[in-house]
Amino acid sequence: MCRCVCTCSLAFLIAIHAGAASNGPSAKKPTSGVFAVLRESVKEKDVLPLKDGEALLVHRHRYLKAGDKEPPRYVVVRRRPDVTLDLIGEPRAIKQGGEVMGILLTLQPKAAQTLERLTTAHLDKHVAIVLGGEIVTVHWVRTVIKNGDVQITNCTPGAAAYLLEQLKREWK
Repeated sequence: MCRCVCTCSLAFLIAIHAGAASNGPSAKKPTSGVFAVLRESVKEKDVLPLKDGEALLVHRHRYLKAGDKEPPRYVVVRRRPDVTLDLIGEPRAIKQGGEVMGILLTLQPKAAQTLERLTTAHLDKHVAIVLGGEIVTVHWVRTVIKNGDVQITNCTPGAAAYLLEQLKREWK
């Protein structure tokens, strides 16, 4: 059975531009994967200074529903993913009325175990999915994800299609 990563009141599939500082620990962008959000704020100074092994990304909310606006958020994650996106097969679309509204992923057993540990440790906290050094979505962990079956839902049509394409590129 697929478990939802979370449900947010806003469309939670959002593309973000990496905003790492040009010097210090944040200069190197994280690789792709699922990351525990260590700190986040609308003010950069609230999440600084960065510790060794941390990276700073800027969450720009590019894929919110029309009319919804959020200020950029500064998000601190580790440079290395907590969970690699080591998939068993190609990501699959959840369609509604011909539009991609969500995504199904199945992780390899080792990645699935790691995701279960991460979601257990970060219950009621945020995790970020990062692809190519950019946060593409941030989720509130509401339940432990077991067996590596992940369902990302409540996506706006354009955003879900974007994330699906990015995940397919990562998979190949």
